[in-house]
Amino acid sequence: MNCQQIAEKAVNEWFAYQDALELEFGLRVVQNFRPKIIVELGIAHGASLAAWCEAAHPEVAIGIDPLDLQKTSIQKQSLEQLIDTYHINIVKGTTRSPQAQERMQFYLKDRPIDFLFIDAEHKYDDVRHDFYEYKKYLSPHALVGFHDIYYSEQSFDGGQQVYALWERLKKQYKHDEIHHHSSMGMGFIYL
Repeated sequence: MNCQQIAEKAVNEWFAYQDALELEFGLRVVQNFRPKIIVELGIAHGASLAAWCEAAHPEVAIGIDPLDLQKTSIQKQSLEQLIDTYHINIVKGTTRSPQAQERMQFYLKDRPIDFLFIDAEHKYDDVRHDFYEYKKYLSPHALVGFHDIYYSEQSFDGGQQVYALWERLKKQYKHDEIHHHSSMGMGFIYL
């Protein structure tokens, strides 16, 4: 499958929360980067992590999530199938949990993360924590992706503050970003 097909499948069949055009852009970035180790913080239904795997064919894929998002039986079945198909290692827990980090390290086997996608809690302190806490596990030339990077009054009122960290980080690092229609955007920084 090409990146457009993967993005459409992720949105239409795997329950991705991303906009298809933004996800396609992200998939092209990740495919060109060719990460061997991928970690996603906040996997929801597993769609974006499976999409990264389909595009990049990593050696290891790890998803960290408390897995407390309510799912229909079809969504549960889809997640289980994606985990099995893409050999995703699931770490059940929050990104702040020391046990989750220990379990992630077990799967990493002392290898650094090449691509980290941050899409867990969206409050500023949480996103900031996730970036700086997990940065120590990254390779020196890693790619870090963020979902929901654009400000809107509605999302701010709902507690979404990823944009505040994104605005700071993109001044420090080479970056790419996309925002399409009413979606909240996606951004990537290159360490």
